[in-house]
Amino acid sequence: MNVRPKKASAIQHRISLRLKLTLWMLAIFLIIQVSLATVLDLYHERSVESFSNDRLARRIQLVANDVSAALPNVSDKMILGVAERVANDRLVGEFSLFLLDREGALIAASTRPGITLTRALLNGALVSPTPIPLRLPSAALGPDVDASEPARGMVTRLNASNGDVYFLVLANDDKFAQLLLILLERAILISIPIGLVATGISAYLISGIALRPLLSIKAAAKQLSPQSIGEEVKITPMPAEFFAVREELELARKRIQAGFATQERFMSNVSHELKTPIATILTEVQVLKPDGAPDQFKSFLRSTTEELEKLSHTIDSFLLLTRVRHGVTKVPASARCYLRDVLLDTYATCIPYAKLYNVRVELRLPEGDAEDVAIIGNCDLLRIMFDNIIRNAVRFSPRESVIMVRAELESNHVNIHVRDRGSGIPPDILPRIFDRFAQTSDDNRGGRGHGLGLEIALGIAELHAGTISVRNCDDSGCEFSVQLPLADPTG
Repeated sequence: MNVRPKKASAIQHRISLRLKLTLWMLAIFLIIQVSLATVLDLYHERSVESFSNDRLARRIQLVANDVSAALPNVSDKMILGVAERVANDRLVGEFSLFLLDREGALIAASTRPGITLTRALLNGALVSPTPIPLRLPSAALGPDVDASEPARGMVTRLNASNGDVYFLVLANDDKFAQLLLILLERAILISIPIGLVATGISAYLISGIALRPLLSIKAAAKQLSPQSIGEEVKITPMPAEFFAVREELELARKRIQAGFATQERFMSNVSHELKTPIATILTEVQVLKPDGAPDQFKSFLRSTTEELEKLSHTIDSFLLLTRVRHGVTKVPASARCYLRDVLLDTYATCIPYAKLYNVRVELRLPEGDAEDVAIIGNCDLLRIMFDNIIRNAVRFSPRESVIMVRAELESNHVNIHVRDRGSGIPPDILPRIFDRFAQTSDDNRGGRGHGLGLEIALGIAELHAGTISVRNCDDSGCEFSVQLPLADPTG
C-alpha cells in the first residue's frame, strides 16, 4: 500500500499558512530574480562586447593614422614604437600590432612570429568602411602571454600614397572585458541570497499582517461557548475582505444559539411533563402495603421504588440544569453566602452518603477570620455544586479511603479543592468530564449517577463568575478545584 500521499498530506497540514505564503513569495521572487539576472547577464555581456570593440576601433584608428603616414616604409621598429605609445594607457593591457600586405603576408609586427588571417576575412576588411572585430589566438600577444583566453582583435584597411592596399591588425588581451563580466556575475551571486533573505523577512512580515484578521477570527471562534453564545461576534481589526467571514460566523452563532434554546426548551418541557406522572406513580407505589405479600412482590416493589426515585432525581437534575443554563447572566435570589456555612452544610449532607461506600470525608477550612469569608450568590445552588462534586468523589473512591476537602483563601477569591484516592479519570474522558452524560464505560458501580452532576456544578460555578478544573494526581486519584470570587468585605 502506498502511504506517501498520506505523509505528504500530513506534512502540508503541519505547515502553517503564514509559512506557506512566505515560501510561495520566496519561490516567486527567486524565479523573477533568476530571470532578471539571466537577462541582465546577457545584456551586460553584449554591452561589454560592444564597449570593448568600440575602444579597439578608436585605438586602431589612431594607430592607423601614424602607420599610414609612414607607408610603404614601415619596419618592426616603427610598429613597435607605435605599440609602446599605445601601451602607456593602463587600461590597454597586453597589446600587439601587425601590418600585412594585400595578400596577407606579414610586413612588420611588434611581436613575432606574427599572425595569419583568412582570405575571407581580408576580403571583408577590404570592402568594410569600418574596422572589423575578430578573435585571435593568445600567441598573437607574445610567447609569454597566458594562452587560456583568446585575444580580442581588430583589422582595418590602409591605403598607401602609391595606391597599394595594406591591412593593419591590432591584438589586445581581453582581461578588462572578462573582469567586468566576473564582477557582474559576483554581484548577481551576492544579490540573490541577500535578496532572498530580505524577501523572506518582508514576506513573513507581510503575510503576518495579511493573516492577522484570521487570528482575530480564530480568537473569536475560541470564545464561542454555551455561555457566550448569546454575545455578538466581534472581530477587530476587520478588513473589508473578511467582513463576509464575520457575517457568516455571526449567522452560525445565531443558528447554534437557536439550537441551544430549542434543546433547553425541549428538555425543560419533557422534564416538566414527566415529573408529574412519575411523582404520582411513586406516591402510589409508596402507599402500597407489602404486609403479607410474597417476597417476589416485595422485591419488585422495592426495585420499582428505587428506579422511580432515580428517575425523579434525574428529572430534577434536568430541571436544575435548565434553570442554571438559562440564568447564565444572573444569579437567582443572590445573597451573601458565608463559605464556612455552605461547606459545613454540604459536609453534613454528604457524610451519610459517604458511609454507604465506607469512605471518610475530611473538611479543612481556612483558619483565622474564615467565618467572615463570603460569596455573593445563591446559597442553595452553591451547596448543590459542592454536593455534586463531593458525591462524585465518593462514588469513585475505594473503600476505607479518605476524601480531602480543603479551602484556601487568596487575595480576591477562594479555592476549594476536593481530592479523592480513586483510579483517576481516563485520559479520553478528562477533556470532556464536564459534558453531559460523560461517564467511563468500564465502571459498573451501582448508584453512580447519570452524568449530569458535574455539568450542573460547572454551570453553577460559571453562574457565580467562577471556574472548575480537574487534574489527575501523580500518586493516585484526581482533584477538582473550584475557584469563586469573594464578596467585598465592606459591602
